[in-house]
Order: sequence, then structure tokens, then C-alpha cells
Amino acid sequence: MAIDGGWGTGKSTLLRQIEAALPESPDLVKVSFNAWTAQADNALDSLIKSVIVKLDARLLRRWIRKLSKSRHTLDFLRLAFSVATRFFGISRLADELWAKLEVNAKSRNEMRNWIQKILEDWTKDAKLRTGRNLVVFVDDLDRCSDAVVVQICEAVKLYLATTGVIFVIGCDLSVLARGVSTSARGGEGEGRTYLEKIVQVVYRIPVPDRISTVQLVHSYAKQAGVGGFVDETVTKILVERTEGNPRRIKRIINSFVLQQKLSPAWRKPPLGSGRLIIVIILQHLYPAIYESLVSTHSGADPIGEFLEYAAVRARVTDPPGASDMWWSTAGRVFRRHGMMLPGRTPELRDELVTNLERLERELPAHFVELAGNEALTTLLRELGDLETRLAVRAQLVSRPLSTGSFPVEALDAGQETESTDGG
Repeated sequence: MAIDGGWGTGKSTLLRQIEAALPESPDLVKVSFNAWTAQADNALDSLIKSVIVKLDARLLRRWIRKLSKSRHTLDFLRLAFSVATRFFGISRLADELWAKLEVNAKSRNEMRNWIQKILEDWTKDAKLRTGRNLVVFVDDLDRCSDAVVVQICEAVKLYLATTGVIFVIGCDLSVLARGVSTSARGGEGEGRTYLEKIVQVVYRIPVPDRISTVQLVHSYAKQAGVGGFVDETVTKILVERTEGNPRRIKRIINSFVLQQKLSPAWRKPPLGSGRLIIVIILQHLYPAIYESLVSTHSGADPIGEFLEYAAVRARVTDPPGASDMWWSTAGRVFRRHGMMLPGRTPELRDELVTNLERLERELPAHFVELAGNEALTTLLRELGDLETRLAVRAQLVSRPLSTGSFPVEALDAGQETESTDGG
């Protein structure tokens, strides 16, 4: 079974919940395996040994004795088996066995047959009428290299595929399909076909609706003790820009709590905690805006310049009357870049539009891309007046935020490298 979902959607959390919900019983054994911690050259080995060490030592030793007497077994194994059985515990025994059996392809085939027979023997324990089940929870497989993905799939399909052994795999199937595409000798489509031979049941984690996401934001903020700073605008941005992703929401709130403790200046006027959470959101969700605040090459008031440009662009195709303050704002925007207004009359709309297009060629790309984002412009206005914006900028230039961030595009592409409780 695959628990399918993108980065931070709660796969690990759901795996833990499923594991916790399974009863503690003699006929049910649970195994947790984090694929991300396995090295590329021994991922297959690690998974198989993680399963073997959960079996009964008495049963395993019985099979080793049986195997050591077989004329089909490599001669050098007999001594190793007997020594390991006598002096080592079951974990060390599993290591010794596998180390000897990985010498060549023939040994691998013997190992595969041996593992499947011993698992069948274990699952069909005569003392239990219904038999036994071993449930293996595999997490973080989509974080691994292609080589590790292929090895884990090989272990699941070729070595451990027997009745009573159940795998629950937390992953992004689209990432896995790309990872196994080389082995499948084709593109992502062939990779998915390859995975269909391994995964019988897929549960896709649904995208939470807006109400659920709002509740999640408020719940995280309350737990962190910052509920009073997460107002309607902040909530709206977190809901829309994080796409309801629990880990992204939690990262932002955790960053806010950490930065508040690291820098006392954000707890005092004219900065304050409310403005800190705005800056944190900019850092995580609008990195280009944040970078303009910490850069010494962005002018004195980059936020003010962006807001004025956004206000001009919003009315340029339908300019107000000549007495409206919009014209003063437009004049400043154009003069800032060595251009003049064609005049204060709505009839000059086409010329205004043409001049604005010329102006936009000189502006930072993120100005043009984000000017129509009403949630962002509302958030930036909440930073305050010019004096406050200058104070915020001075603080960030002298001491940029210590908390790290990842562009949303990188997170969507599965490039995240930090594990958090978000899932």
C-alpha cells in the first residue's frame, strides 16, 4: 500500500497513526524503516535485515541449521552459520548471513529463496490459528536517490514478497516513478507501470479544504502562543500560498517563534511581533520581496516603491480624474525612473499604458509579477508608514533573519532536506 502525497502533506504522520492504531498482538509484528537513512550501496540489505531481526531467533536458528546441511548451500557458509548462531544475537546474525550471501548472483538467489521460505514458516505459525502478519512501514522513500529507490523496490518485490508480509510505503509516487524509470527502461509512464507491479493499493492524501486549512493555521498559531498575531490577512496568505501544506505552515510559525527569541528588537516598537510575522511570511513565501529588504542595493524604501507601482498599475487602464491623488503617485513612480507623465487626463490612457510598459522593462521582475497580488499588497501596507518601513529595513540590513527559508518552487519540486513534524 502506498500513502501518496507531496512534500509536507502529512505522509509520515499518517504512517505513524496507522502503526499506532494496529493492535499489540503476538500474531502482528510491526517494522519501521526509514529509507532516507539507508546508504545507496546497502539499502536493499538494510531493509531485508530490518525484517529478519523481527523474526523469532529460535525459528531463524532452526532454518540456519537446515540450510547449512543442504548440499546446495555454498560450503563456506556452514562454518559462518554455526559460529554466528552460537555467539551472536539475532541482529548480528542477520548481518553475518547477509554479508556471506551477497558474494555472487547464485548466493543472492539462494538468499531470496531462503528468506521467502523462512517468512512463510513464520507467518504460518502452527500455534496461531489465523497465522501471523508482519507489517513494514517504509517512510521517506521519495527523498532517496534513484539507486536507493530501485533497491528498495527490488527488496519488496523479489525478496520479501510473501503472504503475511505487508508493506505500507509513504511516498510521492510521481517522484518514485521518475526514480525507477531507468530500471523500467523508459520514461515516467513506464516507471508507473513498474510501480503497479509492486503497489496494489494507493491512498492519495487529499488537499485540505479552505475551512480545514484555516483551522490548521489557527491551531498551530495557538499551540505556538502567537495566535494574536495571525490576523485575517496573515491567515489568508498562509492558506492560499502554502496550498494547505501543514509543513509549510508550521515552518513559518516555528520560524516566527525562533526569531522572536533570537532578536529582542522585534518585540519592541517600532518593529513589534506583528511586523515580524509579516517579514517571516515574506521570507518564506515571497523571497524576492524579502531579498529586496535585506539588500543594500534596493533603494531606501523598496516596499514603498513596490506599493506605489502596484497602485499605479491597478488604475492605469482606467485612470481617475485629474484631482485624484493617484496622479501624484504616478508622477513619483515615473520620475523615479527618469520618465514623465504624459498629462493628467483620462483621455491619455493609451499613452499612459505605453509609458508604463516602458517603465516595467526597468523594474525588478518580481515587481511586475506580484503587483496584482492583492493579499500581498494588503500585507505590505500592514508594515506601516514610511518611518516604520525604514526601521524594518534597517533592522533587516543590519541583522537578516536567522531562520532559513526555501522558495515555494523548490519545496514543490521535492528539494526539501529538513524533516519536521509536519508530515
